[in-house]
Amino acid sequence: MTSETLEQAFETLPQSGGRRSGALVRKLGELVDGELPLQAFLELLLPQMCELFAASAAVAWMKTQGANGAVFGVRYRMDQMLDSVTEHKRHERLVQLAWQQRQPMLAEPSAAKTGEVGNPTGRPILFGPCLHFGEPIALLEIVLAEHDEGMTQEQRQRFLRCVQLLAERVYGGLRSRIAMPAANVGVALQNLEQLTNDVLSMQQQILRAIETRLQTFHGWAFASLAENQEFARAVHTLLDSHGLRVECSECGYPAILRCLSAGNAKRGAFVFDHYLDSGRTFHGGLTTVPLIRVVPKPARRAAINNPA
Repeated sequence: MTSETLEQAFETLPQSGGRRSGALVRKLGELVDGELPLQAFLELLLPQMCELFAASAAVAWMKTQGANGAVFGVRYRMDQMLDSVTEHKRHERLVQLAWQQRQPMLAEPSAAKTGEVGNPTGRPILFGPCLHFGEPIALLEIVLAEHDEGMTQEQRQRFLRCVQLLAERVYGGLRSRIAMPAANVGVALQNLEQLTNDVLSMQQQILRAIETRLQTFHGWAFASLAENQEFARAVHTLLDSHGLRVECSECGYPAILRCLSAGNAKRGAFVFDHYLDSGRTFHGGLTTVPLIRVVPKPARRAAINNPA
């Protein structure tokens, strides 16, 4: 990430001062790339973060080496934000939640409820994790100025983008100042497993959304064979781009929807084109669009017959 990218991001914030924000980003870069030890680096970093965001307070949370799960925070003006033991406890639970996210988080003020995870400061709080091999080694917390009218969705996205880029820039400074844990294949595989589950969930959502929309065409018949074939091709193109097929209404196998010229059907007949053990087969034969059910595309037959 270049400093120019960070400058451009901060120029989109409501309180940006144009050239002023650019100067602050460059000043931050000098601090990150400098040679100050960790404690001094963090103590100077926090007020600079507040300047960049026109914020009220900030904390840099770090994991304690040798104490699994323990963290410590270097604070800047944070004591002014929390007035009671109850507010401190709610804030601690919020920080714990932000650690678990592994992505930027914006917590807007919330009313106090017993045991609730929420933001007790009365101001929006930004969290940006500094990730090392996908695991947070530090967490930047920035208490923004009060927003009397609340934030728009566009403003939220801009703040989240800025804190993400800031965390990536600060990570470079942390990497040069502390001993980083070695790459752990167990952690990597765990992250990949989570990614796989997330992708599968999204694929299922896409499948259901496509199926629901395609089923609205059930019973339709277009004006000519050419138009019916054009519709069938469009359905296949859409499904194929997402690794999907239609389910044959007769045998349940994944298939390609086609419209073929058939007998007395001047506008053609819709069929399910697929390969069975007996060879290529066409099931169906309706003159109107059948009820479409969507299924994943099967593995290639060569791959099935000759597994790696």
